[in-house]
Amino acid sequence: MQKTNYMMAEVVFKKAQMIDADANKALNLALCLMRQSRYEEAYLILEQVLQGKLPGSDEIKSRNRAEELLVELNANLPQTRFMDDLGLDDDLLKGIDGLLNVWSPTRSRRLPIFEEISSFRDQLAC
Repeated sequence: MQKTNYMMAEVVFKKAQMIDADANKALNLALCLMRQSRYEEAYLILEQVLQGKLPGSDEIKSRNRAEELLVELNANLPQTRFMDDLGLDDDLLKGIDGLLNVWSPTRSRRLPIFEEISSFRDQLAC
């Protein structure tokens, strides 16, 4: 895993878990998944360790490492996950966007400098 080949490391740690499952291997697997942006899978593994479902989960070192990885995972979660946790659905968000568009003044998509020049357009000679 030190060479950042996380896909290969994932395969190795999954096979190791099949042979002799323990918290340390599970945490390494969770780290591999996190580095591949597979946060949901990593979260499920971290949950197993924190709930004590794997041998070695009761060790302080494993528990602390699982908590550190969970903090890192929560910091890296995409914003959509945050919105899901709030319970906001797409229809509500679209409705809010629509209201903001109605209430806010319409702005031109042109840069402000072109807005200033456009009043002099008729006076320009090419």
